[in-house]
Amino acid sequence: MFSFLRIFAKLLCLIAMIFLVGCAPSTQSATPPLQTQTVDIWVWDETFNVKAAKMAAQWYQADHPYISVRVETREREQILADVKSLLSAKLYDRLPEIIMIEDYDAQEMLGKYPGEFVDLTDSINAEAFFDYKTSLCSRNGRLYGIPFDSGVTALFYRLDILQQAGYGEADMQNLTWDRFMEIGKDVYEKTGTPMLTLDPTDLPLMRMNMQSCGTWFCDSEGRITVEDNIALLHSLSLYEQLLKNNVAQSAIGWNEFISAFQNGNVACVISGGWIISSIKAVEEQSGLWRMAPIPVFDDLPESTACSNIGGSSWYILKNTPSATEATRFMVSSFSPDNTDLWSKLVDEIGVIPYIRDTDQLPCLAQGDPFFGGQPVTQTLTSLALDIPTVNYGSNTYGIESILQQEFQNALISNNLQHCLQSVQQKAEAISAK
Repeated sequence: MFSFLRIFAKLLCLIAMIFLVGCAPSTQSATPPLQTQTVDIWVWDETFNVKAAKMAAQWYQADHPYISVRVETREREQILADVKSLLSAKLYDRLPEIIMIEDYDAQEMLGKYPGEFVDLTDSINAEAFFDYKTSLCSRNGRLYGIPFDSGVTALFYRLDILQQAGYGEADMQNLTWDRFMEIGKDVYEKTGTPMLTLDPTDLPLMRMNMQSCGTWFCDSEGRITVEDNIALLHSLSLYEQLLKNNVAQSAIGWNEFISAFQNGNVACVISGGWIISSIKAVEEQSGLWRMAPIPVFDDLPESTACSNIGGSSWYILKNTPSATEATRFMVSSFSPDNTDLWSKLVDEIGVIPYIRDTDQLPCLAQGDPFFGGQPVTQTLTSLALDIPTVNYGSNTYGIESILQQEFQNALISNNLQHCLQSVQQKAEAISAK
């Protein structure tokens, strides 16, 4: 009898356990996938964009350990070429889920490959970013890119080199290009050091000066506006004079550009704020650098000290294997509300976010010891507010390629106006295709 009662009690316990398990709430929706999901990212610039992608991956994986994020460094041009080729062939399994696209290239990619990018309109609060940036990431009223960095420009200079020629911080404020030229000639004469580098195969100085005057290669309707572009004409003349007077020296390609200022072969860098990470890569130069607004053309009333070089955003390729998880990852990481990650990006790589409510990021106001205690990030953020809005169109680099060739011819013939006329005709031809 006792044995029978023991068996009966065990059966009751077993039935109770089964009942409790059956009534327990389901956790299936909260359980991460058992299989690791891999998200690939193609991006350029080891000290800036690549580092940002890796920081975002580390932040996201803390709560999503089943996600594997692989960040691959490639040149900007290589990313575009490979993505275009693979999208055309619909080889989605060979594409990364996430790519970075420079703002100059965004409209071309969105226009040529409709349906290939994840529509983020309902996933990201576009109003939290500046309109200038979100307009570059949008097509037909839909948002496809997650705004990342601003390309707001500034003049970065080695105070110690300028001091050898008798110049200080006050001399570098409120500069015109004429005054910059005067200082540059004097610095070269006294120190043998040019002020900056210029690359004949890349013309960011032209782009910067055009946008500072509120113009571009095309107008708001996409019509080519090169021939009568006074800001561009001034920029071509400036480029010529900078080289002729040893205020600038030629440097071809990214590596020569970077090594020139890192090695102290030039006294200045005029570029987007994203260059700060490369400046800071030489730790022993901490305290030697300073920053000022860019020079303006004193004979062009529309010329301002606010402009842009580069800048980029994140895009998710819609038909790739892990596009859904990639979208969750990017939206969570680079949402304007993620002040934790944005603060780290500001501190560690000097990113200039295009977020309206910067009160959430008190780190922006901190002085930077590398730049003698200047609040560099805050100053750049303020300059970004007044960048003139222009239409980059869908063929910035195509037109610039024509300009490079025609400009070299113009340097020989000494006829800059004819150069612009020729660029106008050829740019209209490629835009009509």
